[in-house]
Amino acid sequence: MNNRNYTIFSIFFLFFLSALIMLRQLETPGYFCCHMEDTYAFTSRAWQFVKALKEGIIYPRWASLNFWGYGSPAFILYPPLGYYFVAIFNIFTGSIITAMNFVKFTALFLSGAGMFFLVKEFYSNKIALLTASFYVVFPYNIFQFYLVGTFYSTISLMWFSPIILFIYRYIKNRNHKNIIYAGVCYGGLILTHLINAYMFTFVLVAFIFYMALVQQRLKDMVLIPLIITAGFLVSAAYILPVIFEKQFVKIKTFVGEGSGSGFVFDFRNFFILPNMTGKFSSGHLWHAFYNTFVFYVFLLCILVMLSLLLTYKLKKIDAMQSAKYANTFFIGTALFTIFLLFGISTFVWETIPFFKYIQFAHRWLNITTFAVVFSSSVIFWGLRNSYGTKKEHKLMIGIIFAVLLPMCVTSFLLDYKYIRYAHIVDEQELIPGKTPNWYKVDLPALVDIDRIDGNDNSGEKVIMTKGEGNVVFSKWRSGERIIEISADTPVSLRIRTFNFPGWKAYVDGMQTVIKTEKGVGAMLVDIPMGKHTLILRFEDTPIRYYSKIISLVSLLVMVFLLLFPWEKIGMPRQRQ
Repeated sequence: MNNRNYTIFSIFFLFFLSALIMLRQLETPGYFCCHMEDTYAFTSRAWQFVKALKEGIIYPRWASLNFWGYGSPAFILYPPLGYYFVAIFNIFTGSIITAMNFVKFTALFLSGAGMFFLVKEFYSNKIALLTASFYVVFPYNIFQFYLVGTFYSTISLMWFSPIILFIYRYIKNRNHKNIIYAGVCYGGLILTHLINAYMFTFVLVAFIFYMALVQQRLKDMVLIPLIITAGFLVSAAYILPVIFEKQFVKIKTFVGEGSGSGFVFDFRNFFILPNMTGKFSSGHLWHAFYNTFVFYVFLLCILVMLSLLLTYKLKKIDAMQSAKYANTFFIGTALFTIFLLFGISTFVWETIPFFKYIQFAHRWLNITTFAVVFSSSVIFWGLRNSYGTKKEHKLMIGIIFAVLLPMCVTSFLLDYKYIRYAHIVDEQELIPGKTPNWYKVDLPALVDIDRIDGNDNSGEKVIMTKGEGNVVFSKWRSGERIIEISADTPVSLRIRTFNFPGWKAYVDGMQTVIKTEKGVGAMLVDIPMGKHTLILRFEDTPIRYYSKIISLVSLLVMVFLLLFPWEKIGMPRQRQ
Protein backbone atom coordinates (compact mmCIF):
# COMPACT_ATOMS: atom_id res chain seq x y z
CA MET A 1 0.00 0.00 0.00
CA ASN A 2 1.06 3.59 -0.47
CA ASN A 3 1.32 5.87 2.54
CA ARG A 4 -2.22 7.30 2.24
CA ASN A 5 -3.91 3.93 1.77
CA TYR A 6 -1.99 2.38 4.65
CA THR A 7 -3.03 5.25 6.92
CA ILE A 8 -6.69 4.73 5.99
CA PHE A 9 -6.33 0.99 6.54
CA SER A 10 -4.71 1.62 9.94
CA ILE A 11 -7.51 3.91 11.10
CA PHE A 12 -10.16 1.33 10.15
CA PHE A 13 -8.14 -1.43 11.80
CA LEU A 14 -7.83 0.53 15.05
CA PHE A 15 -11.54 1.35 14.92
CA PHE A 16 -12.53 -2.30 14.68
CA LEU A 17 -9.93 -3.36 17.24
CA SER A 18 -11.33 -0.80 19.68
CA ALA A 19 -14.86 -1.97 18.89
CA LEU A 20 -13.81 -5.55 19.60
CA ILE A 21 -12.33 -4.56 22.96
CA MET A 22 -15.38 -2.50 23.90
CA LEU A 23 -18.00 -4.77 22.31
CA ARG A 24 -19.39 -5.99 25.62
CA GLN A 25 -19.92 -2.41 26.78
CA LEU A 26 -21.48 -1.38 23.48
CA GLU A 27 -24.03 -4.20 23.46
CA THR A 28 -24.83 -4.29 27.19
CA PRO A 29 -27.38 -1.85 28.72
CA GLY A 30 -25.33 -1.17 31.82
CA TYR A 31 -22.31 0.65 33.17
CA PHE A 32 -19.02 -1.12 33.87
CA CYS A 33 -17.26 -0.14 37.09
CA CYS A 34 -16.36 -2.06 40.23
CA HIS A 35 -17.02 0.84 42.62
CA MET A 36 -20.75 1.41 43.17
CA GLU A 37 -20.54 4.93 44.62
CA ASP A 38 -18.46 6.09 41.65
CA THR A 39 -20.86 4.41 39.24
CA TYR A 40 -23.81 6.29 40.73
CA ALA A 41 -21.84 9.55 40.64
CA PHE A 42 -20.71 9.30 36.99
CA THR A 43 -24.06 8.20 35.61
CA SER A 44 -26.11 10.58 37.75
CA ARG A 45 -24.05 13.59 36.68
CA ALA A 46 -24.31 12.59 33.03
CA TRP A 47 -28.09 12.12 33.31
CA GLN A 48 -28.58 15.46 35.09
CA PHE A 49 -26.32 17.31 32.63
CA VAL A 50 -28.16 15.98 29.59
CA LYS A 51 -31.52 16.65 31.24
CA ALA A 52 -30.51 20.27 31.81
CA LEU A 53 -29.38 20.58 28.18
CA LYS A 54 -32.81 19.37 27.08
CA GLU A 55 -34.35 22.09 29.23
CA GLY A 56 -32.49 24.68 27.17
CA ILE A 57 -29.51 25.38 29.44
CA ILE A 58 -26.49 25.63 27.12
CA TYR A 59 -23.91 25.13 29.87
CA PRO A 60 -25.49 23.50 32.95
CA ARG A 61 -23.83 24.38 36.26
CA TRP A 62 -26.30 23.07 38.85
CA ALA A 63 -26.94 19.39 39.65
CA SER A 64 -30.42 19.57 41.16
CA LEU A 65 -30.70 15.95 42.39
CA ASN A 66 -27.62 15.97 44.59
CA PHE A 67 -27.81 15.88 48.37
CA TRP A 68 -31.40 14.69 48.66
CA GLY A 69 -32.73 17.29 46.26
CA TYR A 70 -30.93 20.32 47.68
CA GLY A 71 -28.65 20.24 44.64
CA SER A 72 -25.01 21.26 44.27
CA PRO A 73 -22.73 23.26 41.95
CA ALA A 74 -21.19 20.01 40.71
CA PHE A 75 -20.86 21.18 37.10
CA ILE A 76 -18.80 24.15 38.20
CA LEU A 77 -16.23 21.71 39.59
CA TYR A 78 -16.37 18.86 37.06
CA PRO A 79 -15.31 19.43 33.42
CA PRO A 80 -18.21 19.45 30.94
CA LEU A 81 -16.76 18.11 27.68
CA GLY A 82 -17.38 14.43 28.41
CA TYR A 83 -21.01 15.18 29.19
CA TYR A 84 -21.46 17.06 25.92
CA PHE A 85 -20.16 13.96 24.13
CA VAL A 86 -22.68 11.87 26.08
CA ALA A 87 -25.47 14.26 25.01
CA ILE A 88 -24.48 13.85 21.34
CA PHE A 89 -24.47 10.04 21.50
CA ASN A 90 -27.69 10.10 23.52
CA ILE A 91 -29.43 11.62 20.48
CA PHE A 92 -28.75 8.42 18.55
CA THR A 93 -28.93 5.82 21.33
CA GLY A 94 -31.78 7.19 23.46
CA SER A 95 -29.91 5.91 26.52
CA ILE A 96 -27.56 7.84 28.79
CA ILE A 97 -25.70 4.68 29.85
CA THR A 98 -25.26 3.41 26.30
CA ALA A 99 -24.13 6.90 25.28
CA MET A 100 -21.51 6.89 28.05
CA ASN A 101 -20.22 3.53 26.84
CA PHE A 102 -20.01 4.85 23.27
CA VAL A 103 -18.03 7.84 24.52
CA LYS A 104 -15.58 5.48 26.22
CA PHE A 105 -15.28 3.42 23.03
CA THR A 106 -14.65 6.58 21.00
CA ALA A 107 -11.98 7.68 23.47
CA LEU A 108 -10.20 4.32 23.23
CA PHE A 109 -10.26 4.46 19.44
CA LEU A 110 -9.02 8.06 19.33
CA SER A 111 -6.28 7.18 21.82
CA GLY A 112 -5.07 4.46 19.48
CA ALA A 113 -5.39 6.68 16.39
CA GLY A 114 -3.48 9.46 18.12
CA MET A 115 -0.69 7.07 19.06
CA PHE A 116 -0.53 5.89 15.43
CA PHE A 117 0.01 9.40 14.07
CA LEU A 118 2.48 10.25 16.83
CA VAL A 119 4.66 7.18 16.30
CA LYS A 120 4.39 7.67 12.53
CA GLU A 121 6.43 10.86 12.93
CA PHE A 122 9.42 8.75 13.97
CA TYR A 123 8.97 5.28 12.50
CA SER A 124 7.36 3.48 9.58
CA ASN A 125 3.60 3.04 9.15
CA LYS A 126 3.80 -0.61 10.15
CA ILE A 127 5.59 0.13 13.42
CA ALA A 128 3.12 2.95 14.09
CA LEU A 129 0.19 0.56 13.61
CA LEU A 130 1.77 -2.11 15.81
CA THR A 131 2.42 0.42 18.58
CA ALA A 132 -1.07 1.92 18.35
CA SER A 133 -2.63 -1.54 18.45
CA PHE A 134 -0.50 -2.35 21.48
CA TYR A 135 -1.86 0.78 23.18
CA VAL A 136 -5.47 -0.17 22.45
CA VAL A 137 -5.12 -3.69 23.83
CA PHE A 138 -2.66 -2.89 26.62
CA PRO A 139 -4.21 -4.58 29.69
CA TYR A 140 -3.78 -1.60 32.02
CA ASN A 141 -5.97 0.47 29.68
CA ILE A 142 -8.62 -2.27 29.60
CA PHE A 143 -8.35 -2.51 33.38
CA GLN A 144 -9.22 1.20 33.50
CA PHE A 145 -12.03 1.09 30.93
CA TYR A 146 -13.75 -1.91 32.50
CA LEU A 147 -13.01 -1.78 36.21
CA VAL A 148 -11.43 1.09 38.12
CA GLY A 149 -11.06 4.11 35.85
CA THR A 150 -13.27 7.13 36.37
CA PHE A 151 -15.40 8.15 33.39
CA TYR A 152 -13.58 11.46 32.95
CA SER A 153 -10.09 10.03 33.38
CA THR A 154 -10.46 7.23 30.83
CA ILE A 155 -11.87 9.42 28.08
CA SER A 156 -9.20 12.08 28.67
CA LEU A 157 -6.52 9.66 27.40
CA MET A 158 -7.44 10.60 23.83
CA TRP A 159 -5.75 14.02 24.24
CA PHE A 160 -2.25 12.85 25.23
CA SER A 161 -0.96 11.92 21.78
CA PRO A 162 -2.33 14.93 19.82
CA ILE A 163 -0.76 17.41 22.24
CA ILE A 164 2.71 15.89 21.84
CA LEU A 165 2.15 15.33 18.10
CA PHE A 166 1.39 18.96 17.31
CA ILE A 167 4.22 20.23 19.50
CA TYR A 168 6.65 17.97 17.66
CA ARG A 169 5.26 18.94 14.25
CA TYR A 170 5.89 22.59 15.04
CA ILE A 171 9.45 21.83 16.16
CA LYS A 172 9.95 19.77 13.00
CA ASN A 173 8.27 21.97 10.37
CA ARG A 174 7.88 25.40 12.01
CA ASN A 175 4.24 25.56 10.95
CA HIS A 176 2.70 28.02 13.40
CA LYS A 177 -0.74 26.49 13.07
CA ASN A 178 0.49 23.49 15.04
CA ILE A 179 0.81 25.76 18.07
CA ILE A 180 -2.91 26.47 17.84
CA TYR A 181 -3.74 22.80 17.36
CA ALA A 182 -1.66 21.88 20.41
CA GLY A 183 -3.30 24.63 22.48
CA VAL A 184 -6.81 23.54 21.49
CA CYS A 185 -6.01 19.92 22.38
CA TYR A 186 -4.57 21.01 25.72
CA GLY A 187 -7.77 22.99 26.33
CA GLY A 188 -9.75 19.86 25.42
CA LEU A 189 -7.81 17.91 28.04
CA ILE A 190 -8.62 20.53 30.70
CA LEU A 191 -12.29 20.39 29.70
CA THR A 192 -12.27 16.60 30.02
CA HIS A 193 -10.33 15.87 33.21
CA LEU A 194 -8.66 18.58 35.26
CA ILE A 195 -6.38 16.31 37.29
CA ASN A 196 -5.01 14.51 34.23
CA ALA A 197 -4.54 17.92 32.59
CA TYR A 198 -2.57 19.12 35.61
CA MET A 199 -0.36 16.02 35.55
CA PHE A 200 0.14 16.09 31.78
CA THR A 201 1.18 19.74 31.96
CA PHE A 202 4.46 18.54 33.48
CA VAL A 203 4.94 16.22 30.49
CA LEU A 204 4.11 19.03 28.03
CA VAL A 205 6.55 21.46 29.65
CA ALA A 206 9.30 18.84 29.97
CA PHE A 207 8.91 17.71 26.34
CA ILE A 208 9.24 21.26 24.97
CA PHE A 209 12.19 22.01 27.26
CA TYR A 210 13.92 18.73 26.34
CA MET A 211 13.42 19.13 22.59
CA ALA A 212 14.61 22.74 22.75
CA LEU A 213 17.84 21.54 24.36
CA VAL A 214 18.55 18.60 22.05
CA GLN A 215 17.64 20.63 18.96
CA GLN A 216 19.68 23.56 20.32
CA ARG A 217 16.78 25.95 19.74
CA LEU A 218 16.14 27.45 23.16
CA LYS A 219 13.73 29.97 21.66
CA ASP A 220 11.30 27.07 21.19
CA MET A 221 10.63 27.25 24.93
CA VAL A 222 8.27 30.11 24.11
CA LEU A 223 5.90 27.28 23.15
CA ILE A 224 5.33 26.59 26.84
CA PRO A 225 3.46 29.83 27.67
CA LEU A 226 1.85 29.97 24.22
CA ILE A 227 0.29 26.50 24.38
CA ILE A 228 -0.71 26.73 28.03
CA THR A 229 -2.27 30.15 27.46
CA ALA A 230 -4.16 28.89 24.40
CA GLY A 231 -5.43 25.92 26.39
CA PHE A 232 -6.60 28.16 29.23
CA LEU A 233 -8.35 30.51 26.82
CA VAL A 234 -10.21 27.65 25.15
CA SER A 235 -11.23 26.16 28.50
CA ALA A 236 -11.89 29.51 30.23
CA ALA A 237 -15.65 28.85 30.47
CA TYR A 238 -14.80 26.01 32.87
CA ILE A 239 -11.43 26.74 34.43
CA LEU A 240 -11.96 30.37 35.48
CA PRO A 241 -15.10 29.66 37.58
CA VAL A 242 -13.22 26.76 39.21
CA ILE A 243 -10.37 29.08 40.15
CA PHE A 244 -12.49 31.97 41.41
CA GLU A 245 -15.48 30.13 42.90
CA LYS A 246 -13.76 27.21 44.62
CA GLN A 247 -13.93 29.30 47.81
CA PHE A 248 -17.70 28.74 47.87
CA VAL A 249 -17.46 24.94 48.09
CA LYS A 250 -15.74 22.50 50.42
CA ILE A 251 -12.82 22.01 48.04
CA LYS A 252 -10.42 20.99 50.82
CA THR A 253 -12.44 17.88 51.57
CA PHE A 254 -11.12 16.60 48.23
CA VAL A 255 -7.90 15.80 50.08
CA GLY A 256 -9.59 14.95 53.37
CA GLU A 257 -9.07 18.29 55.13
CA GLY A 258 -12.02 19.13 57.35
CA SER A 259 -13.98 16.07 56.22
CA GLY A 260 -13.40 13.91 59.27
CA SER A 261 -11.97 11.19 57.03
CA GLY A 262 -8.62 12.56 55.94
CA PHE A 263 -6.97 9.15 55.90
CA VAL A 264 -8.85 7.93 52.84
CA PHE A 265 -7.71 10.74 50.54
CA ASP A 266 -4.13 11.19 51.79
CA PHE A 267 -1.74 10.41 48.93
CA ARG A 268 0.65 8.72 51.40
CA ASN A 269 -1.80 5.84 51.77
CA PHE A 270 -1.68 4.90 48.09
CA PHE A 271 2.00 4.39 47.39
CA ILE A 272 3.09 1.03 46.03
CA LEU A 273 5.65 1.03 48.83
CA PRO A 274 5.21 1.39 51.71
CA ASN A 275 2.22 -0.92 51.53
CA MET A 276 -0.61 0.66 53.54
CA THR A 277 -3.38 -1.74 52.51
CA GLY A 278 -3.57 -3.16 56.01
CA LYS A 279 -5.37 0.01 57.10
CA PHE A 280 -8.15 -0.53 54.56
CA SER A 281 -11.06 -2.93 54.73
CA SER A 282 -10.83 -6.02 52.53
CA GLY A 283 -13.54 -4.65 50.25
CA HIS A 284 -11.86 -1.30 49.70
CA LEU A 285 -10.82 -0.62 46.11
CA TRP A 286 -7.15 -0.06 46.97
CA HIS A 287 -6.95 -3.17 49.13
CA ALA A 288 -8.71 -5.31 46.53
CA PHE A 289 -6.55 -4.21 43.58
CA TYR A 290 -3.23 -3.44 45.26
CA ASN A 291 -1.54 -6.56 43.90
CA THR A 292 -2.86 -5.75 40.42
CA PHE A 293 -1.23 -2.32 40.52
CA VAL A 294 2.03 -3.87 41.74
CA PHE A 295 1.94 -6.27 38.80
CA TYR A 296 1.49 -3.42 36.32
CA VAL A 297 4.38 -1.48 37.80
CA PHE A 298 6.55 -4.59 37.37
CA LEU A 299 5.30 -5.09 33.79
CA LEU A 300 5.90 -1.47 32.84
CA CYS A 301 9.41 -1.60 34.30
CA ILE A 302 10.28 -4.62 32.14
CA LEU A 303 9.09 -2.79 29.03
CA VAL A 304 11.05 0.31 30.01
CA MET A 305 14.27 -1.68 30.42
CA LEU A 306 13.80 -3.43 27.08
CA SER A 307 13.01 -0.13 25.34
CA LEU A 308 16.05 1.47 26.95
CA LEU A 309 18.30 -1.28 25.62
CA LEU A 310 17.03 -0.90 22.08
CA THR A 311 17.04 2.90 22.22
CA TYR A 312 20.76 2.70 22.95
CA LYS A 313 21.14 0.89 19.63
CA LEU A 314 19.46 3.79 17.80
CA LYS A 315 22.43 6.06 18.41
CA LYS A 316 24.37 4.13 15.74
CA ILE A 317 21.83 5.04 13.06
CA ASP A 318 21.93 8.66 11.92
CA ALA A 319 18.49 8.50 10.30
CA MET A 320 16.92 7.48 13.63
CA GLN A 321 18.15 10.35 15.80
CA SER A 322 14.70 11.92 16.16
CA ALA A 323 13.30 8.57 17.30
CA LYS A 324 16.19 8.24 19.75
CA TYR A 325 15.44 11.67 21.24
CA ALA A 326 11.71 10.92 21.57
CA ASN A 327 12.31 7.48 23.07
CA THR A 328 14.81 8.83 25.55
CA PHE A 329 12.34 11.47 26.70
CA PHE A 330 9.45 9.04 27.17
CA ILE A 331 11.63 6.47 28.91
CA GLY A 332 12.65 9.24 31.31
CA THR A 333 8.98 10.20 31.72
CA ALA A 334 8.05 6.59 32.49
CA LEU A 335 10.83 6.22 35.07
CA PHE A 336 9.92 9.50 36.80
CA THR A 337 6.21 8.68 36.98
CA ILE A 338 7.05 5.25 38.38
CA PHE A 339 9.27 6.97 40.96
CA LEU A 340 6.19 8.97 42.04
CA LEU A 341 4.47 5.71 43.01
CA PHE A 342 6.84 5.14 45.92
CA GLY A 343 7.09 6.77 49.34
CA ILE A 344 10.60 8.01 48.57
CA SER A 345 8.93 10.63 46.35
CA THR A 346 6.99 12.16 49.28
CA PHE A 347 9.12 15.32 49.18
CA VAL A 348 7.93 15.93 45.59
CA TRP A 349 4.28 15.55 46.59
CA GLU A 350 4.75 17.93 49.51
CA THR A 351 6.78 20.53 47.60
CA ILE A 352 4.99 21.05 44.27
CA PRO A 353 1.78 23.12 44.55
CA PHE A 354 -1.49 21.19 44.20
CA PHE A 355 0.29 17.82 43.92
CA LYS A 356 -1.69 16.48 46.86
CA TYR A 357 -4.90 17.05 44.88
CA ILE A 358 -3.86 14.19 42.61
CA GLN A 359 -4.91 12.10 45.66
CA PHE A 360 -3.83 8.68 44.40
CA ALA A 361 -0.29 7.96 43.23
CA HIS A 362 -1.54 5.32 40.80
CA ARG A 363 -3.21 8.06 38.72
CA TRP A 364 0.26 8.56 37.23
CA LEU A 365 0.07 5.10 35.65
CA ASN A 366 -2.09 6.50 32.84
CA ILE A 367 0.83 8.70 31.81
CA THR A 368 3.33 5.91 32.51
CA THR A 369 1.38 3.59 30.20
CA PHE A 370 1.29 6.24 27.47
CA ALA A 371 5.03 6.84 27.76
CA VAL A 372 5.94 3.15 27.93
CA VAL A 373 3.80 2.17 24.95
CA PHE A 374 5.35 4.92 22.84
CA SER A 375 8.80 3.76 23.92
CA SER A 376 7.84 0.20 22.99
CA SER A 377 7.76 1.27 19.36
CA VAL A 378 11.53 0.77 19.35
CA ILE A 379 10.94 -2.86 20.29
CA PHE A 380 8.83 -3.38 17.17
CA TRP A 381 11.53 -1.57 15.22
CA GLY A 382 14.10 -3.96 16.70
CA LEU A 383 12.12 -6.97 15.49
CA ARG A 384 12.33 -5.74 11.89
CA ASN A 385 15.86 -4.40 11.70
CA SER A 386 19.38 -5.76 11.95
CA TYR A 387 22.30 -4.05 13.60
CA GLY A 388 25.81 -5.01 14.64
CA THR A 389 26.96 -8.58 14.11
CA LYS A 390 24.71 -11.47 13.19
CA LYS A 391 25.36 -13.00 16.61
CA GLU A 392 24.35 -9.76 18.33
CA HIS A 393 21.20 -9.60 16.24
CA LYS A 394 20.16 -13.13 17.13
CA LEU A 395 20.81 -12.45 20.80
CA MET A 396 18.70 -9.31 20.74
CA ILE A 397 15.84 -11.01 18.91
CA GLY A 398 15.99 -13.82 21.44
CA ILE A 399 15.75 -11.38 24.34
CA ILE A 400 12.82 -9.60 22.73
CA PHE A 401 10.88 -12.80 22.14
CA ALA A 402 11.72 -14.15 25.58
CA VAL A 403 10.09 -11.07 27.09
CA LEU A 404 7.33 -10.36 24.57
CA LEU A 405 5.83 -13.81 24.16
CA PRO A 406 5.02 -14.33 27.88
CA MET A 407 3.89 -10.70 28.00
CA CYS A 408 1.55 -11.13 25.04
CA VAL A 409 0.02 -14.27 26.54
CA THR A 410 -0.40 -12.54 29.90
CA SER A 411 -1.95 -9.48 28.24
CA PHE A 412 -4.42 -11.62 26.30
CA LEU A 413 -5.49 -13.48 29.44
CA LEU A 414 -5.85 -10.26 31.43
CA ASP A 415 -7.87 -8.55 28.72
CA TYR A 416 -10.16 -11.58 28.52
CA LYS A 417 -10.55 -11.59 32.30
CA TYR A 418 -11.38 -7.88 32.52
CA ILE A 419 -13.84 -7.97 29.62
CA ARG A 420 -15.51 -11.25 30.51
CA TYR A 421 -15.83 -10.82 34.28
CA ALA A 422 -16.05 -7.05 34.79
CA HIS A 423 -18.76 -5.91 37.18
CA ILE A 424 -21.77 -4.31 35.50
CA VAL A 425 -24.61 -2.23 36.96
CA ASP A 426 -27.86 -2.47 35.00
CA GLU A 427 -29.30 0.67 33.48
CA GLN A 428 -32.60 0.20 35.32
CA GLU A 429 -30.71 0.62 38.60
CA LEU A 430 -29.00 3.83 37.49
CA ILE A 431 -31.66 5.80 35.63
CA PRO A 432 -33.15 8.19 36.59
CA GLY A 433 -29.97 9.45 38.22
CA LYS A 434 -29.26 8.19 41.71
CA THR A 435 -26.74 10.34 43.53
CA PRO A 436 -24.23 9.32 46.17
CA ASN A 437 -24.42 12.03 48.81
CA TRP A 438 -21.02 11.69 50.44
CA TYR A 439 -19.04 13.78 47.89
CA LYS A 440 -18.64 16.68 50.30
CA VAL A 441 -16.46 18.59 47.84
CA ASP A 442 -19.69 19.41 45.96
CA LEU A 443 -21.26 21.02 49.04
CA PRO A 444 -21.55 24.80 49.46
CA ALA A 445 -18.98 25.94 52.03
CA LEU A 446 -21.50 27.00 54.69
CA VAL A 447 -23.48 23.75 54.69
CA ASP A 448 -23.24 21.20 57.50
CA ILE A 449 -24.16 17.87 55.91
CA ASP A 450 -25.12 16.38 59.28
CA ARG A 451 -27.95 18.93 59.61
CA ILE A 452 -29.57 18.12 56.28
CA ASP A 453 -32.81 16.12 56.37
CA GLY A 454 -31.70 13.22 54.20
CA ASN A 455 -34.80 12.28 52.24
CA ASP A 456 -36.14 13.01 48.77
CA ASN A 457 -39.74 13.80 49.66
CA SER A 458 -40.93 15.97 46.77
CA GLY A 459 -43.80 17.27 48.91
CA GLU A 460 -41.28 19.17 51.02
CA LYS A 461 -39.64 21.12 48.21
CA VAL A 462 -41.36 24.29 49.45
CA ILE A 463 -42.38 24.79 53.09
CA MET A 464 -44.17 27.78 54.59
CA THR A 465 -42.27 28.47 57.81
CA LYS A 466 -44.17 31.64 58.75
CA GLY A 467 -47.61 33.05 57.97
CA GLU A 468 -50.67 31.52 56.35
CA GLY A 469 -51.53 30.73 52.75
CA ASN A 470 -51.21 28.19 49.97
CA VAL A 471 -48.09 27.31 47.97
CA VAL A 472 -47.92 25.36 44.71
CA PHE A 473 -44.79 24.94 42.60
CA SER A 474 -45.70 24.83 38.91
CA LYS A 475 -42.20 24.19 37.59
CA TRP A 476 -39.17 22.56 39.18
CA ARG A 477 -36.36 22.32 36.65
CA SER A 478 -32.57 22.05 36.82
CA GLY A 479 -31.92 25.78 36.89
CA GLU A 480 -35.37 27.21 37.53
CA ARG A 481 -38.22 26.94 40.06
CA ILE A 482 -41.61 28.65 39.60
CA ILE A 483 -43.83 28.81 42.69
CA GLU A 484 -47.39 30.21 42.92
CA ILE A 485 -48.28 31.71 46.32
CA SER A 486 -51.61 32.81 47.78
CA ALA A 487 -50.70 34.47 51.08
CA ASP A 488 -53.36 35.49 53.63
CA THR A 489 -50.56 37.16 55.59
CA PRO A 490 -46.91 37.91 54.85
CA VAL A 491 -45.18 34.53 54.65
CA SER A 492 -41.68 33.08 54.69
CA LEU A 493 -40.84 30.18 52.39
CA ARG A 494 -38.12 27.58 52.81
CA ILE A 495 -36.98 26.27 49.42
CA ARG A 496 -35.36 22.84 49.26
CA THR A 497 -32.36 24.18 47.33
CA PHE A 498 -28.99 25.33 48.61
CA ASN A 499 -28.44 29.05 48.32
CA PHE A 500 -25.33 29.41 46.17
CA PRO A 501 -23.90 32.35 44.18
CA GLY A 502 -25.93 32.58 40.98
CA TRP A 503 -29.36 31.84 42.41
CA LYS A 504 -31.69 34.83 41.99
CA ALA A 505 -35.26 35.26 43.25
CA TYR A 506 -37.97 37.30 41.48
CA VAL A 507 -41.39 38.06 42.97
CA ASP A 508 -43.77 39.15 40.22
CA GLY A 509 -40.75 40.02 38.08
CA MET A 510 -38.99 42.11 40.75
CA GLN A 511 -35.77 40.76 42.26
CA THR A 512 -35.94 40.03 45.96
CA VAL A 513 -33.47 38.96 48.64
CA ILE A 514 -32.65 35.30 49.28
CA LYS A 515 -31.67 34.47 52.85
CA THR A 516 -29.79 31.33 53.86
CA GLU A 517 -30.89 28.87 56.53
CA LYS A 518 -28.02 28.59 59.00
CA GLY A 519 -26.13 25.30 58.84
CA VAL A 520 -28.44 23.66 56.31
CA GLY A 521 -27.96 26.30 53.61
CA ALA A 522 -31.51 26.14 52.23
CA MET A 523 -33.05 29.23 50.60
CA LEU A 524 -35.37 31.43 52.66
CA VAL A 525 -37.57 33.94 50.82
CA ASP A 526 -40.07 36.41 52.32
CA ILE A 527 -43.31 36.96 50.35
CA PRO A 528 -45.83 39.78 51.00
CA MET A 529 -49.57 39.16 51.44
CA GLY A 530 -51.59 38.44 48.32
CA LYS A 531 -51.18 36.35 45.18
CA HIS A 532 -47.66 36.24 43.80
CA THR A 533 -45.40 34.28 41.48
CA LEU A 534 -41.94 33.47 42.79
CA ILE A 535 -39.32 32.55 40.19
CA LEU A 536 -35.92 31.22 41.21
CA ARG A 537 -33.23 31.02 38.52
CA PHE A 538 -29.64 29.84 38.61
CA GLU A 539 -27.96 32.53 36.55
CA ASP A 540 -24.39 33.22 35.52
CA THR A 541 -22.24 35.16 37.94
CA PRO A 542 -19.96 37.72 36.25
CA ILE A 543 -17.01 35.29 36.21
CA ARG A 544 -19.12 32.56 34.59
CA TYR A 545 -20.53 34.94 32.01
CA TYR A 546 -17.26 36.56 30.97
CA SER A 547 -15.38 33.25 31.02
CA LYS A 548 -17.82 31.93 28.41
CA ILE A 549 -17.22 35.04 26.31
CA ILE A 550 -13.45 34.49 26.59
CA SER A 551 -13.76 30.87 25.42
CA LEU A 552 -16.06 31.75 22.54
CA VAL A 553 -13.94 34.67 21.31
CA SER A 554 -10.73 32.65 21.70
CA LEU A 555 -12.12 29.80 19.63
CA LEU A 556 -13.29 32.17 16.90
CA VAL A 557 -9.88 33.87 16.80
CA MET A 558 -8.11 30.51 16.61
CA VAL A 559 -10.37 29.31 13.80
CA PHE A 560 -9.64 32.56 11.93
CA LEU A 561 -5.89 32.07 12.42
CA LEU A 562 -6.13 28.49 11.17
CA LEU A 563 -7.99 29.60 8.05
CA PHE A 564 -5.82 32.67 7.47
CA PRO A 565 -3.06 32.23 4.84
CA TRP A 566 0.11 32.96 6.77
CA GLU A 567 2.13 33.75 3.65
CA LYS A 568 0.10 36.96 3.18
CA ILE A 569 1.80 38.46 6.22
CA GLY A 570 5.28 37.41 5.28
CA MET A 571 5.18 33.99 6.98
CA PRO A 572 5.58 31.39 4.23
CA ARG A 573 3.66 28.19 4.64
CA GLN A 574 5.92 25.33 5.65
CA ARG A 575 5.96 22.12 3.69
CA GLN A 576 4.62 19.15 5.60
